[in-house]
Amino acid sequence: MAVLGMSVLAFYTVKKFRVAVLFIRALVLSSVVCIVRILDMHNVHLRNLDLNLLVPLRAILEERHITRAAQRCHLSQPAMSRALERLREMFGDPLLVRSGRSYERTARGEQILRELEALLPRLEAMIGGVEFTPSQSQERFRIALTDHASTILLPSLIRLVRKAAPGVAIEVSPWRTGAYQDVAAGRIDLALSAEEVPPTLQSEVLFSLEFVCLVGSTQPVRGRRLTLKQYLQLPHIQVETLAGQQTLVDRPLAALGAKRRVVLTLPFFVPAIYATAHTDLVLTVPRGLAKLAGRISGLQVLEPPREIKSFPYFIAWHPPVTTEPAHAWLREQLRAAARSV
Repeated sequence: MAVLGMSVLAFYTVKKFRVAVLFIRALVLSSVVCIVRILDMHNVHLRNLDLNLLVPLRAILEERHITRAAQRCHLSQPAMSRALERLREMFGDPLLVRSGRSYERTARGEQILRELEALLPRLEAMIGGVEFTPSQSQERFRIALTDHASTILLPSLIRLVRKAAPGVAIEVSPWRTGAYQDVAAGRIDLALSAEEVPPTLQSEVLFSLEFVCLVGSTQPVRGRRLTLKQYLQLPHIQVETLAGQQTLVDRPLAALGAKRRVVLTLPFFVPAIYATAHTDLVLTVPRGLAKLAGRISGLQVLEPPREIKSFPYFIAWHPPVTTEPAHAWLREQLRAAARSV
């Protein structure tokens, strides 16, 4: 009887094991089928993507007018209207919405246009296999700059670009906390800042950022350099380029347990320079910006305390564009602009 009981138990154990194996097999098979279906759906979506619509798409988004976009692409108005309907279906977004007598881009439309402006020239170069020729290029570059770099670097950069590549466009956006993330995501081509660059990006030091002090004419300060004691006793204008973050000037002071006496905070350097003139205030600025002070009366330039050191100023870009001729050319223009500052 005991042997019979053991046989029955063994039978049910084996049966449960087989059921478990079958269940696992079914689960794995289901997962594989699911993955295949997802991949197949993705492939169907890519097959439905008509690259020939990208040029009309850019024309429609830039012109915000069906007739003008049709003329630009050498299409009839009905053909352009049909293209817009296909594009709306493709992207699941109206792209353009009527606003009074005109059309405005949707938020998705704005995003797509920015991507197209960078994508289409590179796509044409990839298909055509042509080298980058600055004088013939229609490339559009997106650069994130601080207020300081926009003031001292941008004028030289634009002169160089306009001379060598009049068809190239540059779109400047203000530096912000997430600028490096924008570079990594391809939303920005280059970012310039004294903030440390994450290791996921390519970077180089463009120049060294040194500071000087602009002192208003009603402040009786003598000598060529301020001591740290003098510096901390004086009233300061602070330029806060990143809200809620310590400035490059305040970081070494904080490491010493010191703090400036700030009486005015501004987000921009140039208005701060003018605000300093004919007052008793002190403004600490990059040396390149101090050249502007020579044109403004009521200011004297002094060296800062030795505790305020220079900082490297970086240019950062996404590694995949390192060898792209257009991007390599732009970086060289920035280096040349930096040398002329």
